[in-house]
Order: sequence, then C-alpha cells, then structure tokens
Amino acid sequence: MDREIEACPEIWKLVHHGVSKKLKQQHCGVRSLLMPQPRLFRRITGGRKSLLMSQPWMAFIYLPDDTESCRCGGSLISPRFVLTAAHCNVLCARKNDLRVRLGELDLNSDVDCDGDSSVCAPPAEEFGIKEWIVHEYFDHSSGWNDIALIRLNRPALFKEHIQPICLPLSDELLGYTSTIGNAYWAVGWGSDREGYFANSTMQVSINTKECLGGRDESFLCADGNCVDTCPGDSGGPLTQSVEYLGSLRFVQFGVVSLGHQDCGAGLGAYYMDVPTYVPWILNKLAGYTKL
Repeated sequence: MDREIEACPEIWKLVHHGVSKKLKQQHCGVRSLLMPQPRLFRRITGGRKSLLMSQPWMAFIYLPDDTESCRCGGSLISPRFVLTAAHCNVLCARKNDLRVRLGELDLNSDVDCDGDSSVCAPPAEEFGIKEWIVHEYFDHSSGWNDIALIRLNRPALFKEHIQPICLPLSDELLGYTSTIGNAYWAVGWGSDREGYFANSTMQVSINTKECLGGRDESFLCADGNCVDTCPGDSGGPLTQSVEYLGSLRFVQFGVVSLGHQDCGAGLGAYYMDVPTYVPWILNKLAGYTKL
C-alpha cells in the first residue's frame, strides 16, 4: 500500500483524510468537568503547578529505576499513540524496560487529589511500549526532525484523567504557528533552574520569537528568558486553547525539543512545529488499522 500511496497523490489524500477523520471523531482537547477551579501555584520561575486533571493528555515516559537520566514527556493523541521527541529514544537506554504513565499529576502520590477539596483523580495507568516510530531524518546532533510516535502495548481507555490532545488538522490551525509571538502552554515534569526535578506536572506560558541560526519553519523558537522548558521536559507538548470543530479545545502546536542546560537564562529554546509534521504523523498512523 505504501508504494501505491507514493505513486498516487489521490490515494495519499484519501488515506490522510481517513486518519484525520478518525482523530477528529475523538472527544479530544477537553478537560474533565471534575477539574477544580483554577488557582495559581508558583513553584518555578515563570511557571506554576498544573491543576488536577487539567492536562489529561500528558504522558510520562521513564525507566522505573532511573527517572533522572531517563525522563521525558509526551502527549496522548489517540488510544494507542503518544507523540514525543525522537531524542527521547536516544536518551533512554534499555528500551524494553521503558514505561509510559498516563493520567499522572504527582509522581510521589498513588492517588492525586486537590488539596482544597475532596476531588480526587482515578489512579494513573502504566503502559509498555510496543513500538517506537522515529522520524526517518532525525539528526540527534542538530535536533532536526526531533519527533517520534510511541505505540502503546495496549489501547488507553479514555477517562476523566486520560484524554487525547487535538492535533491541528484544519487549514486554519495548520497556519496558526506562522504568527510570531503567539503564546503556548508548555507542560512537563522537568527540572527547575536549580536542577531539581518536579514531582508534579508544571506548566509555563511560552511566547514564540523568530528563529535564528538556520532554523527553518519546522521549528518554533523562544528566548528562554526567565520562563523556559528544562531537562526532563523533552517530548512534552506546547498547547493552546483555540476554536476547534465548533468549540474551544486544547490543540498541540509544538513538541519540546532543544534547549540549554542552564534553562531560564535566555539562551534559547527550540520546539518542533507540529503543523509541519502533521502529514508525517498522518502517514505513519495510516499504517495501522487501529489508532
């Protein structure tokens, strides 16, 4: 089928349309109605702790016995697939031992609850990795094409605390990131400026700027001044709440990729531009009967 698709653009369009339709049929980018009312929790420079069940698409990718040298984020985009950074596949050794955790907030708590109410989330769920699908032209030294898909070993069941993020599948959203200065939420369990890893998901508002140093339209760039993503945030999403299929939903526009070890010092941060890679994502998902 792959050769037929490559030889015939019309078949290519039909296959992409079929995958896109399946993704659009998901109740994606929606937070639980049980989520507590927003309040600010300052923890790191420019960032705040995520509220309970506010990031139900977040995936924690890790080695159970080594959560410091191998710690990445990702985003659930369908029952079986997580979108993440390709360099996480290089970062983490012992691929057969890797785990993906969904529905997680606080890594130190078996049951996550809101501190000011009786609202609790169901327990987080653990998954194995059936397959890594790394971009064919990923270059680890430069960070080009730093994007990958993880196929889970079983489908995730969508619940209050486990939901997929929307992808930018409309023409309008595919052009959203071309506007420099847009704000996005970056989310992850990365370290703070003092080098301590977060136990709970942290989120920070990132504004894009013009990319320098030869980075092209496949990158989103930020200056990393005061507000920044840090080691351990790799693979996590850049999201924003926008109009999608007639309602406000959270859509993923970036994947955390490159940054400086001294995060927050204004030395630059780079993210993969998801709209650029939507065709690649759809092409890879088209190879599977179940998403």
